[in-house]
Amino acid sequence: MSVKVTMNLSERDVANTNELQVLTGSRSKAQAVSTALSVTKILAQRMSKGGEVLIRGKDGTLETLIIPELAD
Repeated sequence: MSVKVTMNLSERDVANTNELQVLTGSRSKAQAVSTALSVTKILAQRMSKGGEVLIRGKDGTLETLIIPELAD
């Protein structure tokens, strides 16, 4: 099932979408947004169960990803 969504995006949102399209190799902006929604869903599910999202740098250092909208 597919649903058409129309929304107003800020300049920042458009820039984020463009960058995501390049970084993910998405064929379209819609695909980039879909990928972002899928990733956000996974993060939200894990964080809602008390999990943390850690990012490991090339040098092995760990950073905790904090998303205020998903914080308890």
